[in-house]
Amino acid sequence: MSPLHHEHEISWTLRSLLATGLLAMCVVATALSISESAERAEIERNRQAAIAEEAIVVAELANHLAKATAATRDAFEAPRLKPARSTTTLLAADNVLENLVDFDFTSLTTAKVDAVQRKCLAQAIYYEARSEKRIGQLAVADVVLNRVASRIYPDTICGVVFQGSERRTGCQFSFTCDGSMQARLNQRKWKASEDLAGAILAGVHVPVSRNATHYHANYVDPYWAPKMTPTATIGTHKFYRFRDRRTTEAAPAAM
Repeated sequence: MSPLHHEHEISWTLRSLLATGLLAMCVVATALSISESAERAEIERNRQAAIAEEAIVVAELANHLAKATAATRDAFEAPRLKPARSTTTLLAADNVLENLVDFDFTSLTTAKVDAVQRKCLAQAIYYEARSEKRIGQLAVADVVLNRVASRIYPDTICGVVFQGSERRTGCQFSFTCDGSMQARLNQRKWKASEDLAGAILAGVHVPVSRNATHYHANYVDPYWAPKMTPTATIGTHKFYRFRDRRTTEAAPAAM
C-alpha cells in the first residue's frame, strides 16, 4: 500500500470517528433538551394549577365580602332607632329598682365568654399565621371553627386551640406548648389578629379552607398528611380534611 493511500485511509477513519462522535453528542443533546422541556412543561402545569386553585379561593372570598358589604350598606340605610332615654327620665320612671333586680345579667356573662373565645382565636391567628396574608389568616381561623363544629373535637374555640397543651407532647397547635407564647408580642400584628378574630365571630366567616380540619407548613412533611384529603394550599400552609367526613377516629397529632 502506498503512503498516500495509507494516509488517505487514516484521514477517512478520523473523519468517520469525528462524525460518529458528533452524532452521539447530538443525540445526547436532543435527549437532554427533551427532558428539560418535559420538566418545564410539568413546572408550568403545576404553576397553572396553583394559580387556578388560588383564583377559586379568592373568588369565594370576594363573593362573601360582596355579600357582607351589601348587608352592611342595608344596615346603614335602615331607619335609625329612637334616641336613648336620658338618665333623668329613667330615674323618674316607676319601678326602677324592680327593673334593676329583674335585669338579665347573663348577657354580661355571655359578653365575657365571647371575649375569652375571641382571644383564643386571635392567638391562633397570631402565632400560626401572623406573617401570612389576610386570606391565609382566615384559613387558619376557618380550621379552628371547623374543629369546633366537628363532633370529635372540643365544642369551644379555646378548647380546640389549647387541646393537649397540658402535656409536653400532643398539643394540637404547637404554639400552645413550645414556649412561643412567652415571647414578646408584636403589638401591631396582635391588634390586627384581635380585630380579625372579632370580625370572624361577628359573622365574617369565609370557608376558604374548604372544610379543612388540619394544616401544616409547606416545609414539613407530617406523617398524617398522606392519610388525609388535601383541600387547599394558601400561602405557606397546606390544608386537609378527613377522607371520610363521617369519621369518629381521634385526630392525628399536632399540626
